[in-house]
Amino acid sequence: MIAHKSSWVLPVSGPPIRDGAVVVQGDRIHAVGPAAEVLAGFRGLICEHGAGAILPGVVNCHVHLEFSALAGMVAPQERWEDWLEAALAAFGARSPGEIRAGIAHGIEALRRSGAVLVGEVTNTGTSWPHLAASSLSYHLFYECLGFHLVERFELPEAFPWFGQPEVAAAGCISAAAHAPYSVSGALFQAVDQWNAARLAPQMVHLAESRAELDFLAGGNGFFEGLLKRRGRWVPDFQPPGVSPPAYLHGLEFLGPRTLAVHGAWLSAGDCGLLADTGTWLVLCPRANRFTGAGTPPVAELVKAGVNLALGTDSLAGNRDLNLFGEMLWLRENFPAYPGEWWLRLGTLNGARALGREADLGSLEPGKQAALGFIPLSGGRDFWGELFTAGAAGKWRWLG
Repeated sequence: MIAHKSSWVLPVSGPPIRDGAVVVQGDRIHAVGPAAEVLAGFRGLICEHGAGAILPGVVNCHVHLEFSALAGMVAPQERWEDWLEAALAAFGARSPGEIRAGIAHGIEALRRSGAVLVGEVTNTGTSWPHLAASSLSYHLFYECLGFHLVERFELPEAFPWFGQPEVAAAGCISAAAHAPYSVSGALFQAVDQWNAARLAPQMVHLAESRAELDFLAGGNGFFEGLLKRRGRWVPDFQPPGVSPPAYLHGLEFLGPRTLAVHGAWLSAGDCGLLADTGTWLVLCPRANRFTGAGTPPVAELVKAGVNLALGTDSLAGNRDLNLFGEMLWLRENFPAYPGEWWLRLGTLNGARALGREADLGSLEPGKQAALGFIPLSGGRDFWGELFTAGAAGKWRWLG
C-alpha cells in the first residue's frame, strides 16, 4: 500500500478534506479521509505532497481528436457559420499523416492536463487505435451524418463500419448523430436503435448556433445552402417548426443515455425538457466563445435541474484540451455557484454521463487510483486558485 498525503483531498463525492490522505493498494483506492484517521497504524510508504490538493482525474466528455491537426490554424470567429466554413476547409487540406500526428498530440495533451476518461467523437474511426494504445480510458462515438437518408434502415446498411465484428463487440463504442441539420429522422432512429440494443450512450450536437434554430423553424438559411453544396439537400423537406430539443424529443432521441453537446441556444422551456427527460448536456463554454456560437444559459440549466457535464471540443475550436480551462471560465463568469459544482461537472458527472462512475470520477474505496495533485499557495480563493493552476498545466499524476 502507498498513502498520498496533502493539505487538501477533494473526493468530489463528499466535501473537501483538510489535511487528508488517499491510500492506494495496487491500482485501486483503499481508503480516503483525514490523514490522522486513515494513517493511524499505517505501515506502508507515505508520500507527502505538501500544500495543494489531491483530486481525481478529470472526465472530458466531448473531444474531436481528429481535428487536433488544426491547432492554431483556425482563428476565433464572431459568427459560428464563418468558423465552420474555415474549419471544414482547413481539415480538407490536411494529409492522413498530419491527422494521425494530431491525434497523438491531442491524446498527450489530454493526459498531461489530468484527463483520465474522454468521450471521443470520430468521423472515420482513425482515432480508435491511438486511444486503444494509450493510457486514457475512453468511449468512442462514431459520428453519422446523412440528411438525405430519409427511408427507414438498419445502421450498418448505410454505415458499414458498424458491421465489423470488432466494432459490434466493443463495449466502448457508440453511434453518434451529428446534429439536427445534418441527420434525417430515419438516421436519428437508426442511431438510437443501434445504441439501445447495447445499452450504450449516444451523442448529438444540439442548439449550437442560431442558424440551427432558424433551419428547424423555416427550413432555409445557412444550412439549406450548405446541404445543397454538399449534395445532401432533400427538396421536399418540411421543417418541424420546433426547437432542436423538441424536435429530438418527438423522435424519442432524448433520455438518460443521450449526451447533447453545447446548448448555446436553449430556451427555458428547452432546459425544462432536457431535465424532464434526464438528458445530459455537455457544456463546452470556451469553445462556444471561440467559434462564435454564443454562451450556454448556465443559470437556466442549473435552475431546471439539467444533468450537466463538461467538454473542450477540438483544437480547431478551442485554444487547448485542458478541462480545467472550462472550469475556470465557469468559475469566473458564474461566481455565485460553489467551486465544488464545477469540479463535479468535470469529474463525477462526466463519468456518470459516460457510464463509468463505478470506476472513475471520484476518490472512493474500490475505484481506480486515477488521481493527481495540483500545488496551491493557500490563497483566499481556493477554487479560483485550483482551476487557475490546473488550467496552467500544473497537474501531476500520482502513482
